[in-house]
Amino acid sequence: MENGFVKSLRFLLECVLDLVYCGDEKCILCREELYKDKIICTTCKSNIKICKDSFDIKVHNKQCRCYSSAYYSGSMMELILKLKYKNSFRAGEVIAGYMKDTIFNNKIEFDIITYVPMTKKSIKKRGYNQSEYLARLLGKYVDKPVVSCLDKIKDTKDQIGLSKMNRWDNIQGSFKINNEHSIENKNILIIDDVLTTGATAFYCCSELIKAKVGKINILTGAKSKV
Repeated sequence: MENGFVKSLRFLLECVLDLVYCGDEKCILCREELYKDKIICTTCKSNIKICKDSFDIKVHNKQCRCYSSAYYSGSMMELILKLKYKNSFRAGEVIAGYMKDTIFNNKIEFDIITYVPMTKKSIKKRGYNQSEYLARLLGKYVDKPVVSCLDKIKDTKDQIGLSKMNRWDNIQGSFKINNEHSIENKNILIIDDVLTTGATAFYCCSELIKAKVGKINILTGAKSKV
């Protein structure tokens, strides 16, 4: 099994290869031949169901708006799994492209981008934080600073397979605010890969509110129907 250092090197290598080999490619999902620097084919793209819904979560009497770019099904689910577990950073580029469209289509306004953190143990095991990767791509796309202002201080079980109530219990008390002076009165956009019950978003917002931030929006690549 690769350690975090090796995975980080693979990440850097893939980034370099993405720049060098940008000609004829194959779809990263179905391996169909591609042209014009595309990453996924038209057929796989058609299997992405765009999410046009958004909703508010109330945290300490503050309304925080949640957006997702697509539903967690079909090709989007495959892309997220590839980014999260298969080190496919090109999948992340596709996901971030849809997230960028969500920002522009909904005219989401913010000063700073942040992301759902991972524990040091989890980052060492995986080699990277997929939410941070998406956040940094979006920061380049929209020319906004990406700031780490949350720490994850408790190792939690994988949310997959847990009931709705257990998901909330699992994640409670996991996050702690840092760098609070740099985000005071700033409008924040929180980035994550998937939104399911909203528990992670709720507890991240709860910590950010302690820093007296301005408006908080949450944006994920996908939304589960659960």
